[in-house]
Amino acid sequence: MKKTIALLLAAALLCPLFAACGEKQPDSTTTASSETTVETTPPEDAPDYAALEALGDISGEFRILFGYGFKQNDFKAEEESSTALEAAIYRRNAYMKDTYNIDIVTDEMDSRTQAYDKLFAEYNAGDSTYDAAMMRTAEVAKLASSGCLRDLNDMPHMDLSRDYWDQRANADLSIGGRMYYTTGDIGVQDNMCTHCMLFNKEMVRQYGFDDPYELVKDGKWTLEALGTMVRAVGEDANQDGIYDENDVYGLMTWLDNVQAILAGAGERVCRVNDSGELELTLYNERVVNLYDDFTALIYDSSHVFNYQYDNKTGDRSSSDVWDKNRVNMFNNNQAMFYFTMLTTVPRHRDSTTDFGILPYPKYDENQENYGHGIGVNQCTFICVPEMVKNDARTGFVLEELSYQGKKLLTPAYYEQTLIGQYTRDEESAEMLDLIFATRVYDVGLYYNIGKYKDALANMFVNRRTLTTVYETYRESAEQTVAEINAAFSSQDGAEK
Repeated sequence: MKKTIALLLAAALLCPLFAACGEKQPDSTTTASSETTVETTPPEDAPDYAALEALGDISGEFRILFGYGFKQNDFKAEEESSTALEAAIYRRNAYMKDTYNIDIVTDEMDSRTQAYDKLFAEYNAGDSTYDAAMMRTAEVAKLASSGCLRDLNDMPHMDLSRDYWDQRANADLSIGGRMYYTTGDIGVQDNMCTHCMLFNKEMVRQYGFDDPYELVKDGKWTLEALGTMVRAVGEDANQDGIYDENDVYGLMTWLDNVQAILAGAGERVCRVNDSGELELTLYNERVVNLYDDFTALIYDSSHVFNYQYDNKTGDRSSSDVWDKNRVNMFNNNQAMFYFTMLTTVPRHRDSTTDFGILPYPKYDENQENYGHGIGVNQCTFICVPEMVKNDARTGFVLEELSYQGKKLLTPAYYEQTLIGQYTRDEESAEMLDLIFATRVYDVGLYYNIGKYKDALANMFVNRRTLTTVYETYRESAEQTVAEINAAFSSQDGAEK
């Protein structure tokens, strides 16, 4: 069983635990078949199986368009696999086939825009090839604001309040009371694409620092605490006068975490206010101070190495270079701390480095909760095309897929894989509970309001201040916010 998160979070934080983080165990009242786990007594949080009588025959292909993101297709497994996750996907597909005679089929796109172009063209043609889609954040947000997607709140037989749907996503992604895309136990890609930190435990001990795990538990894991440790470590190991991938650092970082630190501080580019409208919230005194302190740290090239940035050319590094460097450097004890996502953890499985997993630091001790962003360029969300041919069937199938995901996929990823194979200590399991329970979904990044998504990531390259970035795109951002609010409002009016 996973360690309780009670020692890490205040009681108020425990209420909206994520469906996707695997808090629920598989139901105990089950009977085994040759391929699947079949429930005999449905618990309270389960699909409305009585709906089947009204639905009638729902057999046939259930076709899902899989857009470009992190290369993890949560609906495709050709056969039983040696990995727990792929075996779980296979078993879920087999359950859908055995129980409903439904074949789960995915069409995988190769580019970031191909899936968007396909659904948008079908919407304009008044047709739909797909029952559902799994789309990257930027593309699903554009489809939502264009009226191309169904409001999931109104989908027959879908109940987003169930524990196998992500309740924090419900709170963060609903504009005007409408939910056009979401996540939950239906897949694990959102878990994989959650931002986190890794740390080298031996280097922390070597330099005589306090245990970061204890700092987290005491609410003292802050940007200042991280900075103090990082600035104590830095060595031009080969004595060539250039800090590059051959040297030793207190911290390895990258471009995307200039976005992610915003969530770490509990801030967002945009929030949905109490009136259900999108509101620009990027610029205030606290966020300005956050970026002043954060950039002062990460621009210190004698203690911090940005593995996506070439110090010699002052430009981005090529992916074939930085992707190899980051893994090798951490495995070779060249970095004490490492900003990354959970996608990276399996790549250090065979490393001899004694490492642990940490949450992002809070900005200061006054901040109530830790915060964790989702990879904007990597994560995908489930959605339903507006022109879907049978919304009742689609709603029921998605509900069942998410429920079976709670029983099969989430335990396979979290307990059997992430905890069972990749982590090195019990404390990392506690940290993962904390990370998954404090995720932040920033619609301002998904809609790329004011182009701030890219502008924040590029701050490391162009060395702009937050004030300059904000003012450069403020007018455009305000206009886009107004357009999105108007678009969602007009969609309401069209149906009344």
